[in-house]
Amino acid sequence: MTVPRGRDRFHRQKLNSWIGEVGQERLAGASVLITRVGGLGGPLAQSLVLAGVGRLVIHHEGTLDPEDTHRMVLMDPGRVGEPRAPQAAESLRRINPDLRLEYSEARITPDSARAALGTCDLAIGAAPTFEERLTLNSAARATGKPYLDAAMCGDEGQVMLVHPTEGACLECLLAEPPPWPVDFPVVAPVSATIGNLAAWIALRVLTTAADLPWGRYIHFDFPRLALTHYTVPRRTNCGTCLD
Repeated sequence: MTVPRGRDRFHRQKLNSWIGEVGQERLAGASVLITRVGGLGGPLAQSLVLAGVGRLVIHHEGTLDPEDTHRMVLMDPGRVGEPRAPQAAESLRRINPDLRLEYSEARITPDSARAALGTCDLAIGAAPTFEERLTLNSAARATGKPYLDAAMCGDEGQVMLVHPTEGACLECLLAEPPPWPVDFPVVAPVSATIGNLAAWIALRVLTTAADLPWGRYIHFDFPRLALTHYTVPRRTNCGTCLD
């Protein structure tokens, strides 16, 4: 089928009633901070750039290992041993050469998270460690920015959207980082699916769509094809909410 001339690359996307011309303009002017762009965060960042989000700030430490290459779509299997963050940046810029992108090869810290969020509209945690996710959750609340948490393990995944000021945050759900192995099972379709679910929610946040799942824990059990969710109660002694 021949696409009529005069249509821009986002024509089909703007047919969604919650996007349209106004929403597309909001995406172009939006800035998003993402911690880690590997098996989950890579597809997430890829979808945001494809959708027209104008600026990304990414944090991803370390070098590419052979075992990363089965899931990290932004990385080049021919560049094993090289830093991951520059490879991800190059891939994202190929998708959209006009993308405004900043990257860091350092792990996110409370100070760097707060500094980055000073110029971002949304924080997304796609890190494999609870410490990084809780750091970003706390920085988002401190700076009055929404936080979207996304994670997976084996054949299950989860997301949670945290309001800038109201309701529960990730620390309400997870007071302390539990013991967690460095090596945990990852299947690429699972991590990519959760990354893209998070990207869809992020687009709705950035376009100010209605009916956002603020404060809701959403869990996807892949073997059962079961999606469950519930509203997380705000914990009265949560350190992040009390700050």
